[in-house]
Amino acid sequence: MEKAATGFGKEDIGGYILTGGKSRRMNGRDKLFLDYQGEAFCDHIRRALGSFPVVYLSAAPDGQKRYASLGLPVVADVLPGLGPMGGIYSGLLSCREPWLFVAACDMPLIRRETVDRVTDAYLEEGDGDRVTVVRSGDRVHPLFGIYPRTAVPLMEEMIREGNYRMRDFIARSEARVLSLEKDSPVGVNINTEEEYQRLR
Repeated sequence: MEKAATGFGKEDIGGYILTGGKSRRMNGRDKLFLDYQGEAFCDHIRRALGSFPVVYLSAAPDGQKRYASLGLPVVADVLPGLGPMGGIYSGLLSCREPWLFVAACDMPLIRRETVDRVTDAYLEEGDGDRVTVVRSGDRVHPLFGIYPRTAVPLMEEMIREGNYRMRDFIARSEARVLSLEKDSPVGVNINTEEEYQRLR
């Protein structure tokens, strides 16, 4: 695979699917297993992340048993209960790859072309220490983008402060924000039963 000028490439990036919380707004149904066009959300997202050599699944401590049928390596939260920040933090500590392309489990419409577009822009910039996420319309999506291992110290600082808000992390890390089309499928998040029924 082609490497950036700084010496890293797609083979150094792991795909990373963030599972949801307790799915209260989905009546307890796990979004990873929801069906869309005959496939689980997980399958759609895993295919979108298919440019990377491995795709991990971020999960609560019981994730190994809960998601064994999916055939993905599971990264259990090191500090449970911290939401997405805790999941990303655990992955950056635990995964072999120094970079993770993070995608939330409620984004079944994302496509590999979009993932590759963000990844190529990241590699072209050559700043492997910078978090990169996307914007569609006027909304920034912290749970779709590339996180380097060098983000760990700031995450640890915010965790000590008790601040687990990803939008605050994006601001404090001075993340790069790439603009996508206003109608990009990245902007379609399925969080409630009503949104799921509209998707279907």
